[in-house]
Amino acid sequence: MEAGLSKMREAAARSDYPAVSAALKELDSIFRQHIADEEAQLLRLLIDNLGVKGAEQEIRVFQQHRPIHRLMELISELAAKSAEELGEEQRKLDELFQQHTALEERGVFPKALGIYRQGRQPMQPD
Repeated sequence: MEAGLSKMREAAARSDYPAVSAALKELDSIFRQHIADEEAQLLRLLIDNLGVKGAEQEIRVFQQHRPIHRLMELISELAAKSAEELGEEQRKLDELFQQHTALEERGVFPKALGIYRQGRQPMQPD
């Protein structure tokens, strides 16, 4: 995903707004797959082993996917309009992606890997 964001930033710096929109469309399919993979695999692993309460922090990280995706769509629309609006939204998207990635890499992924390595079994319903 970082490569797609770099393409978008470079296109915006050149004021090549059709290329910004194209980069976001390319990034869209990657991000959709990222969401599907994480929610199907990691989120299930965490909830099955820790319960909803125990995975509460990780669930909040996964909930960031929707606003990020909405912002990607908005930026794609803005690419056909105002350079100023596009630049502001692009900065927001960059910031959201950086925060989201850091939360996943420092919290979600290590916790899921630990559970996987321990071979823990899903929690039994109460």
